[in-house]
Amino acid sequence: MNVFCNGCGMCCKLIPVKSGDNVIVRDGFQTADEKFMQSLVPLSSDSARKINDEYVKKVQELFPLVKFYRCKYLSSENKCMQGNKPAVCENFPKTPLAIVPDECSCLGDVFMKNEELKRKIRMIKEEILDYESLIAIGDKDSASYKKIIDNLKRFIVKYKDFGSEDW
Repeated sequence: MNVFCNGCGMCCKLIPVKSGDNVIVRDGFQTADEKFMQSLVPLSSDSARKINDEYVKKVQELFPLVKFYRCKYLSSENKCMQGNKPAVCENFPKTPLAIVPDECSCLGDVFMKNEELKRKIRMIKEEILDYESLIAIGDKDSASYKKIIDNLKRFIVKYKDFGSEDW
């Protein structure tokens, strides 16, 4: 369990999964294995909104076709009844891309991780500009710089769905 977690259980009550490919989007992009998917109970849109309408809207802004699920191992006391928690649950939220409800006690930690990722991407963009400047003046290593730029851009594109092009 995350050190900031207050045990509200919202991360188990509303688990957003991209339809068709079993990608969990609540903590970045994680592909759920079959065992994990079998622990989930699908929710209708109305049921999901009744649990936390603002969170559903927040997730759907980024992923309009997402479907919400509830973990069948969540007790009424918001405790996991599954003996061996899957890794995707045990350490949630662990990435700067985690999407948590505004009232989640982990929000501050996620925000700080997200800001650090944004800072890193802005620095990469500055590095790209430096290499592009060297290419523009005809530096002898232009071919190498183009390869470096391509690699840096591939890193940025990984976070495109989360807005990296605007960071």
